Amino acid sequence: MAELSSADHSMNPPQVRIPRDYNAAHDLLERNLKAGRGGKTAVIDDAGSYTYQDLTHRANRFANALEALGIAREQRIMLALHDSIDFPAAFLGAIKAGVVPIPVNTLLPTKDFDHMLRDSRACTLVVSQALYDTFAPILKNQPALRHIIVSGSDAKGHLLLSHLCAQAAPEFKAVDT
Repeated sequence: MAELSSADHSMNPPQVRIPRDYNAAHDLLERNLKAGRGGKTAVIDDAGSYTYQDLTHRANRFANALEALGIAREQRIMLALHDSIDFPAAFLGAIKAGVVPIPVNTLLPTKDFDHMLRDSRACTLVVSQALYDTFAPILKNQPALRHIIVSGSDAKGHLLLSHLCAQAAPEFKAVDT
């Protein structure tokens, strides 16, 4: 059996100190902007491609929209979004705002979404328009749910993600998490 040398860190990895005011979304986005990648492609979806600067502005707008809706730090929001720019923007924007995003598998049945909404006590659901009908039967019976935000062109009688974000500022100071 080989002995471990003092230089072998496999048993005791070096300690990494994360600052107390660390925000993962801010770190991810700002690190890329500071490295000069603001104009580089960060996300590609069916509608086109988006740069790190675009993604940062969208995440900031979403964070501001959450704040305007009164969604407080450490509250939970469920994200049932198809693969588009809206998913990373909402996920990172929530984290920047100190809100806990709960991304869910969009292929699950209604009963599973019902359980997850109840169990998580999510105060907000952000849902792709194409998935709305899967959620519709359970929305009125969610005790913690205060806001439904729809990603797409039809808000289905609720809040429209693009409208909320268009009204919000593209700058946001990340919350200490």
